[in-house]
Amino acid sequence: MNEPASDRFFPGELTTVTGRSGTLYLCPDTSTVDHHIARLYRRIEHTAAWRHEVLEKFWADIDLLLDRRIWLEMTALTATR
Repeated sequence: MNEPASDRFFPGELTTVTGRSGTLYLCPDTSTVDHHIARLYRRIEHTAAWRHEVLEKFWADIDLLLDRRIWLEMTALTATR
């Protein structure tokens, strides 16, 4: 019997962060996460202040990426013990 697609495991799920608007960020390591965060900061700097909804999505994605970064750091620390 086949499982529904939503119940299947895909390897990319462990290394991918899905942003608030559906943007996928491949995040296998902290340097890649840092790259995504830096790119979002640049986009924030170049986005007009009156575009609140867009800015909020960028900040929400940064928040998710920071959570991923913390998780990567914690797993690296526990792996070295």
